[in-house]
Amino acid sequence: MQRLTLELPESLFQQLTRIAELTAQPIEALALQSITGNLPPTVENAPLEIQAELSQMQSLSNDHLLEIAHSRVSATEAAHHQLLLEKNQSGQTSIEEQQELRSLRLVVDRMMLKKANAWSILRWRGYPIPSLDQLPPEE
Repeated sequence: MQRLTLELPESLFQQLTRIAELTAQPIEALALQSITGNLPPTVENAPLEIQAELSQMQSLSNDHLLEIAHSRVSATEAAHHQLLLEKNQSGQTSIEEQQELRSLRLVVDRMMLKKANAWSILRWRGYPIPSLDQLPPEE
């Protein structure tokens, strides 16, 4: 364990004190929990091949992060992916189509990791995160 001394504004200290009393927790535990829960995302659990890209996102502007957060697969790619999924469920895909389906899944998975990382960084920076009903509908 390392020791860190912080100077807090009186209002924040009072807020922490009230919450600590209400939850019957030591103020130190509550402060540690607050810091831990609000750190920027770590990338150690992401696939190795995308960790560097996710780490570099920390230095992007909020506008660039919002572009990533709102990115989508094109309607054409989504329709093709859906077609391949349906063919695969019925056992009618060729080996090439199965490989294409795996590739599309990796592209979508990578995009979703980047989107989640972008939203997490934005939240850490204090950007208001919209609720699900405030997000534009998927096409």
